[in-house]
Amino acid sequence: MLKMKVTLVIFFLCCSVLQSHAGLPEPTLSPALTTLIRGQKFDVILPQVMRDNKIDMWIQVIRGKDPLQFEFGYDDGVYIFSDSGSGRIERAIFGGPGDREIYDSFGAEKDIGRYVAERNPDRIAMNYSVEDSDFNTISKADHARIMELLGSKYSRRVVSARKLSADFLAGRSMAEIALYGRLLMTSTEAIESEFSKIVPGETALNEIKGNVFVRDLDGNEENNTDYVVQPGDLIGILLDANAREFSEHNGGVGYVLKEGESELPPQIQRIWGHVLKTREIFRRNIEAGRTGAKNLEILIDKLEAADYFYIDKDEFDPHADPQKTQVHIDFHALGRIVSQEEAPRISPTGWGRDLKIPLYHTFALEYMIHMPVPEWGERKYLYLCVHDGVMVTERGVEFPARPIQEIKIIR
Repeated sequence: MLKMKVTLVIFFLCCSVLQSHAGLPEPTLSPALTTLIRGQKFDVILPQVMRDNKIDMWIQVIRGKDPLQFEFGYDDGVYIFSDSGSGRIERAIFGGPGDREIYDSFGAEKDIGRYVAERNPDRIAMNYSVEDSDFNTISKADHARIMELLGSKYSRRVVSARKLSADFLAGRSMAEIALYGRLLMTSTEAIESEFSKIVPGETALNEIKGNVFVRDLDGNEENNTDYVVQPGDLIGILLDANAREFSEHNGGVGYVLKEGESELPPQIQRIWGHVLKTREIFRRNIEAGRTGAKNLEILIDKLEAADYFYIDKDEFDPHADPQKTQVHIDFHALGRIVSQEEAPRISPTGWGRDLKIPLYHTFALEYMIHMPVPEWGERKYLYLCVHDGVMVTERGVEFPARPIQEIKIIR
């Protein structure tokens, strides 16, 4: 039955794409799709992440806004998930209503102590953290109240749910992946539409929708300013598509032909060649099961073996080998995320780099190419930012929607 539901969702999303030729509207999340995503997360992702984190019970106290409201429900209450080891995770809500299609039992908050004692968990995760975190959402009063209900025996078994929460959100259901692909198609078509509006010598960057930028040969950037697009500019556009708690953004690149040019000049063709070469390095060498930091370490080795120079900031290094093209990486999560800092990340910075990349992780293949052009002057270089939405499967990095294929020519 679940497989049939997944197939129907994917079919519906794909049909929605095929039926719209003049521009894809941003998709909406129907109650049925919301329930399907929640059910899949509970059936498939929750057992795995609880066991990976050695958690027998998860207590999430929700009062108002919470990063896990979409997955658990928008009603206030104490949500408790228990792993008996039998496969399915038992789901209960105390002190609040909930979806009876998903949750097994309901009760009053005063019954929490008895409920926990009957299940006798060894490790109990709860939504608090001594560190600053988006997942540290429990109030001091609620924390004290739950600890009192648990009693001295079980309150000593409570640990932070921060990593568990991050792993749970990072795991992708098939319905989420279908939605992610649809969002990618939506933003890609919108980017094409924005490029078609550009008139060289007339259109300013702030008249183009999205995150729009141009860098000169010295690295000075114009970003969504009143700068007017000129011949010879390499223009980057990043644009997002959203469906409630789900978000995706990807990018495109355009080149404005100079007078007398009918195609991309050799230098622009050369930097595009580096885009394709490095994309293949990333596609073949990112693996699920490793931490973001470990994946980054391997990618740096592969880049250097291919004669590139890795930079840990999106800034041209003037002291590096002037013959080598420089590459920066920031592969951050896309789809259902709380923040970039609380999600797995293949990047030189962020707490998420220490999280393992789960199978079917959806993320931005975002990398920046800084290519020296010595024939144009000392320390002159071309800059190009690539931002494609991807996912990691058993086969490596794959594209749920068509990635950028070329640098768009603007006449």
